[in-house]
Amino acid sequence: MAKMKTMDFNTRYHLIGRIWIIFGICLFFSVPITMCLYYQTEPNWAVFADAGIITLLIVNLGSCLGEPILYAPMLGTNSEYLAFITGNLSNLKIPCVVRAHEVYEADRNSEEYEIISTISVATSTLITIVIIAVFVLVLALANGAIDAIRANEWITPAFSCVVYALFGSLGGKYVVKNPKLAIPPLIIIVVLSIVLGFLHVSPGSVYLVIGIVLCLVTAIIQVVREKKKQAIKKEEERLAVIANGNPEIETAPAEDTEAPSDETEEVPEKEEISEEAPAEDTEA
Repeated sequence: MAKMKTMDFNTRYHLIGRIWIIFGICLFFSVPITMCLYYQTEPNWAVFADAGIITLLIVNLGSCLGEPILYAPMLGTNSEYLAFITGNLSNLKIPCVVRAHEVYEADRNSEEYEIISTISVATSTLITIVIIAVFVLVLALANGAIDAIRANEWITPAFSCVVYALFGSLGGKYVVKNPKLAIPPLIIIVVLSIVLGFLHVSPGSVYLVIGIVLCLVTAIIQVVREKKKQAIKKEEERLAVIANGNPEIETAPAEDTEAPSDETEEVPEKEEISEEAPAEDTEA
């Protein structure tokens, strides 16, 4: 304990976070391993050769490498470990953190900022656990509830649209804020879907990778165009100032250049006076 007190804030909480991350990973793997040992079976490794699984692994690999770097400044030390161990960052934790900082603004490098992020992630996690626990208990205690839900023709199709509704509700506000960034990839994906529909081709989750790549390309093009526009605008403003002959800008350098010349002219005068004084003494 004495050693822990001597550590600084970041080192101590990074150590605690890593310990809990390792403990959580071991706990996650213990469930399937225990089931495999108890039932004396093993996973179907041939499933991992499926194209959909490979695509999902590639997408998750990119998110695993990019999300810690992208979300670390936003979450802070404590909330980052808590968010990654509980999951649902892009669709739950990050929107909660963003909304919390919109309500209460704080400096990104301050302790208040990290406290707000930690409270928002912890609150989101607790509410999610409570909601899941309530619905699990309802489904477990209500006899035939699952069968009744599956039997209803107007409820069953909704389960196949959950992912699309989730991404639509979360991405809607970003589409409204950045239409130039979102509309071109959306149009391309819709056209591609229509064409592949007529060809009876179902790319499955490849759509997700295509959409991410299109968004990245559109973002790069937009950034390059904005930089060119800013450069052109600055050049036009500079030429306009030169054409108008702004006296403030033109006289300022002239005054600076003249000041040293005055000082250099005064120095020889002092030298002449100092040279004349000895001459008068000698005559006397």
